[in-house]
Amino acid sequence: MTVDDEKKRYAEYIKLQLFDERFLSREREKKILAEGVTRFDIPLDEARAILMAVAGEQDFIFEKDIDKLVKEIMLAFAAADGQIGLSEFNHAVHIYKQLSSGHVAESEARRRVKQIMIENDWKPRRQSLVVLARLGSRKWFKEIPDK
Repeated sequence: MTVDDEKKRYAEYIKLQLFDERFLSREREKKILAEGVTRFDIPLDEARAILMAVAGEQDFIFEKDIDKLVKEIMLAFAAADGQIGLSEFNHAVHIYKQLSSGHVAESEARRRVKQIMIENDWKPRRQSLVVLARLGSRKWFKEIPDK
């Protein structure tokens, strides 16, 4: 088989692997790329380019792209004081779920949004009455599992 034939077979393999899905997790992306390198003998950069081309044609959604978008949204939320409140956090979770087309459950979206906050050193805003803001709790954030 020629190199072009292998690339075409790899593109068809990608379409078949993601036939009923639009969401591509980091783990799944890595496995598909590994198949391109090992099974189809395509260099990693070319395998990635083929995956991206197929993804564009098939309208796939990458987990890493969702993370980037949600991070940018949260950056706007945290811009004033480096803190994110419960309502802003819940908006980010809702956006994450919407962008994943339902492939990421609520609990997982909450965990991922929390991880984005931790990675960017954004603090949870205390949740309480405005008058008692200094005495408020960050319990809502602590209750979200890290893993």
